[in-house]
Order: sequence, then structure tokens, then C-alpha cells
Amino acid sequence: MTLATDQVRTVLSESRLSRHASESLKNCLIIIRILLESKCCSRCCLRYLGCTDFRLYALDEPVLFQAYNTIYTELGSTEPLPPSTDICTACLGSIQYADTFVEDVCQQLAQQDYKTDSVCITCTLPVSILSRDHLLKVHVTNTLIKEGHTDLVRVWEADKDVRDPKDFFKYLFGMGLRQKTGLSLDTDALFRMNVVVGHEPSSKEHMFLTALKEPLLNIRSIRQKKVRVTVGDSRSCIVEALKRLDNEEAKEVTAIPPVPPTERAKFHQVDLLHASSHVGGRYLKFSREYSQTPWSVKGQKLAEHSVSDCFEELIRKYHRADSTKFVTAGREDANVRMLGTGRPFYLEVINPRTPRLSEEQYKQIEQEINSQPLHKDNVQVRHLSYIRSEDTSIIKEGEETKTKRYRALVWLSEPLTDELIDRINQTGSKEFTIQQKTPVRVFQRRSAAIRPKAIHTSTIQRLNNDVDLSSPEACYGVLKLHTQAGTYIKEYVHGDLGRTLPNLASVGGIHSADLLELDVMDVDLVWPPVVKQQVEPMVIDSSNENNKRVYSTVH
Repeated sequence: MTLATDQVRTVLSESRLSRHASESLKNCLIIIRILLESKCCSRCCLRYLGCTDFRLYALDEPVLFQAYNTIYTELGSTEPLPPSTDICTACLGSIQYADTFVEDVCQQLAQQDYKTDSVCITCTLPVSILSRDHLLKVHVTNTLIKEGHTDLVRVWEADKDVRDPKDFFKYLFGMGLRQKTGLSLDTDALFRMNVVVGHEPSSKEHMFLTALKEPLLNIRSIRQKKVRVTVGDSRSCIVEALKRLDNEEAKEVTAIPPVPPTERAKFHQVDLLHASSHVGGRYLKFSREYSQTPWSVKGQKLAEHSVSDCFEELIRKYHRADSTKFVTAGREDANVRMLGTGRPFYLEVINPRTPRLSEEQYKQIEQEINSQPLHKDNVQVRHLSYIRSEDTSIIKEGEETKTKRYRALVWLSEPLTDELIDRINQTGSKEFTIQQKTPVRVFQRRSAAIRPKAIHTSTIQRLNNDVDLSSPEACYGVLKLHTQAGTYIKEYVHGDLGRTLPNLASVGGIHSADLLELDVMDVDLVWPPVVKQQVEPMVIDSSNENNKRVYSTVH
């Protein structure tokens, strides 16, 4: 007890209420007496004195009160201080009994079972504490004036702000949580916890600010996203209104000091959220009937399956996450295959209970994905691994800065003679630039613009070298392209009604060309970053009906 009293004495003697230690102690105890008479707890008394020494708040209420009382008696008082109350008028018991909320939160933690060793704590305390703090400050001023402490009033009024109760609640609650769970407290922790404490009986106390001659709160009901909501009574609005409050007028519409509560603040909920983690890899798509993500228009599915459907749910299950977000280095149309080394992608795993898996677990997920009976012949993944959040920018940067390789089955309006092949290949042997207006097929979702894109190389060969050049099959060829990312390949081949120039037909000096089938063969991007070895193309299973031929038979 002596140690606690010495700690309190030291802190109070350094208070802003006086330059001299003896006067400071006396002035502090005057304020404490007034607050205790108003049914404040001993911890909230420290807040009103501007105390930021968390060690004092950690003292039990009886110990802290006894320290006050000892100092008060030492200063010559013949009567003890009024005992602290069961439920604090200021904090409604939220700081007074902060440690009692730990058990409720621990139950939620046990249910969710987050795999983490540190936590960042925030809290939401009863909104009525805002107005109660203000009105208690006014009450102290009025009482000091009434008792003749004129000099003390000036010092007291010089600092208008009472210390924020949230800081001390977090400290006291955090100590209890650490003792109970072993979690360390870290403001930079990826795991975040917001503890919500409410006090229903006083939840509308701030409404007195609307009953003044000139209301300081403009509370109104508006429609947001087809729901009626009340606005104008946010915490920031209440704080600003209290700054403008005329204290004399306040006496007419509310109680000063506030009416002591008859029940404690209660635990309402705890919001638990872990920062997103990321899983990266590459996918291959062997089917021309799978979209990259679920594809529907006006509720009508245009593709029965999607690439993301093949593994999002499984990865979400392993990480025990709320949801996932699928991000890729570019995209291919549903009727385009993704072969070769595969397309780089990552999944943002939202609110994962298990933020990171072992390499063995990622291998297991990969095997499960690649052996799904419904999808194994159509979609495969490789190199699944944990990705640092800062590395995800590589994907977005790669969308526009990297190069890609394609292979296409094309039809030309003239047979692929040696002369025509030479003309196309000679142009394509060195880099050239095409100008692409926004394609007609994507005009509804892309802004109108002319986009210059580089074709690094372009070569063509007959689909069948032994074909008779007089037959219709002589018009079919295999076009291989190495291009700048973002190039519209279909439009380069067919010209898009002249919106892409030059195009395959103009390069070959023929009337027209068309694209029948397209495969992406490579996305030139080092991904995932943890994969050090050279990424080799996946060997295509010849037993897979979708892969027996590179192109379907031309009729």
C-alpha cells in the first residue's frame, strides 16, 4: 500500500494544477473529492487530472482509493474522502471493470482459433461517455467556483480535454488478455481485435444536444443503399457539438453532473480480423469452355465452370478464411486456352484463421486441386506458395509491362503459299508497332482510346505442310506471336473492321484473315517470387481428350 501511495503522490505532485508539489497535491485532492462525490471511480479521477502513467491505472480500485485517502488525510483533512462508487458515473464501469470483459473475448478467440502470437487491440466504448466527461468537467468547474477556489478554476479550465478513456481501457483489458492467452500486444500486429462495450440505458443521452434553442446536432434519416439510416449523431459530430455547448443552457435540458448509472456497461461483441494473407501460383487451362472467373449476364451463366472455382474454395478452407479475391497477370477469354508455363495468379485470403501454411500443406492443396475428377483434365495449378503482401504488386505491374507468347489457328482469304508466308514472316522477324483502337467486343467496359502495342516477333506456317495448295485447307495456318502485354491478339488477326492497323491481312497483303482458336503459351513473369528454379512448361497429358491435338480438326 505504501508503494502505491508513493506512486500516486509522485504523479499528483507533478500535476499541471500547480508549480509547487504541496499545492499540486492539495489541488488534485480537491478535484478528486468532487469527482468521487459525483460517483466517479478512482481510475477516472486520474483521467480528469490528465494522468498518463498507466501504472497507476493498473492499481486495483480499492488500492488506488486508499492511496488518495491517505494523502488526503496527510494534507490535514479531518474527514475521509467519499468512497468510490459501485458503478462509475464517467466510464459507466468500462474502465473500472475493464478486466472483466476478458473472459467473453477469450470465448470468442477459442471458437475462432486464430493462429497468431500478437494482437492489436482497439475498442468502442459507450457513446454516452463523451457527453458525461464533458458534463462532469463542467460540474467540477461549477463546484470550484461555488467553493471559492478561483485560482484553481483558471488552471483547471486551461486544459479542456479529459484523457481519452479508450487508451486506458485497452491497457487494462490488454493486460488481462495477455495473462489469459499469452498474446503479446503490438500496434503493428496483423491480427486486430475491436472490443465493443455498450450501455443501452444511456445510449441516447447525447440527444439533449438536439433540444437546445439552437440545436447543435442535425440528426436526420436518409436512404443509403435502399436502407433508411440515421446520420448526424456520429462520435465526431457529438464531440464538435459539445465544444460549442453553452453550459448555462445545458443546465436546462440535462443533468449536471450526469445521473449515476444503475447498471454497468456490458460486453456487446468483439470483432476479430486478421490481415489478408496471399497465396500465389500459376494455373493452366486446357478447356475452351472455362472462363477465368464466374461469368454471367443478368443472372444467366455464360460458362458453366471457371478457373477460380476450381481452387478458391479449397484454399479458403485450408486457411479457414472468410473469403478470397482472385487476381491474375492479365486474362484470357473463355474460349482461349492457357498452356505452357501457366498464368501467374494470387489469391488474397481474407481474414484467415490460419494465415500461413507449411510448404507441405501447399503441396497437398496443389495435389487435391489437380486430382479433382470434375476439373483435373481442364484446369491445373503449379507452384502454390505463400506470397508476401509486398510482392503482389509484381502481378499488377506485369499486366502491362511484361511480354506474352501466343499460338493461334488462323484462316486467311488466300492459300498460304511460300510467298505469303515469307511476306508475313519477314515483317514479323523484327519488332513492329500496331495501333489498336478499343475493340468493339470490349467497348462497353473499356474507355475509347488508341493503344500502341509492340509485336516483338510474328511467324506463320501451314497447318499441314503436305496440304495441296489448291485445297481449302491451304488457307489454314498456325501463327506464333511474341507481343507486349495488353495486345489484343484476336483484333490483330482479323483487323476489327479496320480498327487495328497494321493487322495480319494488311501485313500479308491479302483481303482478310480470321482467328479460329487461340492459346496463350507463356506469360513472361518471374512468379511466384519464392520459386528460384527455371519454370518449365507443363507436359500435357496426351490421354486428356482436350489435349490430344493442339487444334481441333478443321472441316
